[in-house]
Amino acid sequence: MTSEGKKILIIGGGSGMGRAIAHKLAKEKAIVSIAGRRKDNLLEVAKQCEQEITICPTDVTNRDSVADLFSWFDNEVGEIDVLINAAGINIANRSMEELAPEEWDRVININLTGAYNCMKEALDRMRPRQAGLIILINSVAGRRAIPLAGVAYNASKFGMSALGISVGEEERENGIRITNIYPGEVNTPILEERNVPPTPEHRASILQPEDIADVVSTVVHLPARAHVPELVIKPSRQSFV
Repeated sequence: MTSEGKKILIIGGGSGMGRAIAHKLAKEKAIVSIAGRRKDNLLEVAKQCEQEITICPTDVTNRDSVADLFSWFDNEVGEIDVLINAAGINIANRSMEELAPEEWDRVININLTGAYNCMKEALDRMRPRQAGLIILINSVAGRRAIPLAGVAYNASKFGMSALGISVGEEERENGIRITNIYPGEVNTPILEERNVPPTPEHRASILQPEDIADVVSTVVHLPARAHVPELVIKPSRQSFV
């Protein structure tokens, strides 16, 4: 199988893992569109790729904005084959003691509710065709509550795990596959949200966005008969216990 010709929408395609995934799949001749909050970032990602990537600025926390995104995709691209949700944030003050209620809301609204909003729109289009693939870029924090990641981020990613697994069970008879990918530490801009950002040496030792793009490409390439519900990828020297 190949990704060539598949119509793919990447949420959070303006930076980090989303950017790398967009470039990887576009080079494999998929028809790639990216969405995210910052138009300038989206334009830059599209400009950096030799292949065409279309863009649509979107706020995943706003359901009208998400509905407009999918209507745009319907009209400008066509029937969606693959949805990839790579949107996500974290914050500096992560402990329960430090975490402000409005910051909790912000993380949950983007990381979890945003994933739900986009998934719902995609499923409404995939069910009639009895086909489709949804990939959620989760985190190892969605498998184990990691103090470094923080209370809100852990909760949002555990919620995303439950969302992907439960909806995947509901939709399997409809021919729709949902995959949770759980990366460990990845060298992306989200690391800057830590109170003490990692050193260049540490950044070089962990996963790079291109590693996640390779994994996503593998899942996209699988035939419809093959489903990967969950997949963990971590830096070789990082513990998973």
